[in-house]
Amino acid sequence: MSTITTLVLIQQMITRYALPIILTLGNIGNLFTIAIYSQKKQRGHSCAIYLIAISCFSLIGSNWAIVPTVYALDHFDLVSNSLVLCRIRGYMIHTCSMSFRYTLILFCADRYAFCSRQVFIRALSRPQIALRSVGILNLVWCILSIHLLIFESIENRRCGVYGIYGQIFGYYVAICTGLIPIISMTCFGLLLRRNLNRLHLQIQPLSGLNRLNKRDISFVKLALTEIIVYMICTVMYPAVTIYSQATSSMNSSKSAEQKQIESFINFLAMSLLLYLNYNTTFYVHLIISRAFRRRFSDFIMTLIRKVTNQTEVYRQNSVVITSNVR
Repeated sequence: MSTITTLVLIQQMITRYALPIILTLGNIGNLFTIAIYSQKKQRGHSCAIYLIAISCFSLIGSNWAIVPTVYALDHFDLVSNSLVLCRIRGYMIHTCSMSFRYTLILFCADRYAFCSRQVFIRALSRPQIALRSVGILNLVWCILSIHLLIFESIENRRCGVYGIYGQIFGYYVAICTGLIPIISMTCFGLLLRRNLNRLHLQIQPLSGLNRLNKRDISFVKLALTEIIVYMICTVMYPAVTIYSQATSSMNSSKSAEQKQIESFINFLAMSLLLYLNYNTTFYVHLIISRAFRRRFSDFIMTLIRKVTNQTEVYRQNSVVITSNVR
């Protein structure tokens, strides 16, 4: 079996089996995150707002990205045959993915502010500011992504960005997806660690000197872990994007094997790893945080009790109706 055939087969298997699993588990995790942090006792925390927003962006973006890709394996490729759908899909994915990344930066910045000894910085870690920040951020990316609704096109039955616009877009994405988020998260991560080391896991809130509670510690751990996960999943993306655009004019001189190898690397860096990143927040939180595991367990038990109670009420009503009929 040739290298080209092997890589094509591996990519098809990943698309057919791995991506649906990632999407299914990601949807479940994101829905659980939204449900848990939407509870009245949880949503008053700034981190809850950021996590709900991150999960919403992941949910929408992942489904727009993965579902058409998997469907096209065995069915008519709607995206590559409809310019309208091609542009709408590109716009939705780009808007959600950028909103996801920069909300993650805001989440890390919030944890840095919360652990600061400076009162004016610590005051930035509030639910009202989180809500406004997420709303403004999403609006900005909805506006900045409009160019995809105008310039994305279909060539050789493939939906994408081409020509001069494609080259500009490649550098723009490499900077906005890779360099800026990675540098920002790294800076906030280092500042957060410095604050924690300086304060020995203590803060000085407005009401006095108290230790961070378990929930706050779990959010700090999540922020630091998400920085690492993001870097692992995204570190290849800027380099691959810049290389693809820089060598796009040389495609005619590349061998078929070289093109397939590059295509496979692009698939790993620009699809598989990014989709993993969008769908791991819930599971990362579940692994590193005992407090979150307890909240999740309480949520499941409450859900089971509600379903059981509803079932019992329905059964009793059925018995009463049956008795009256007799």
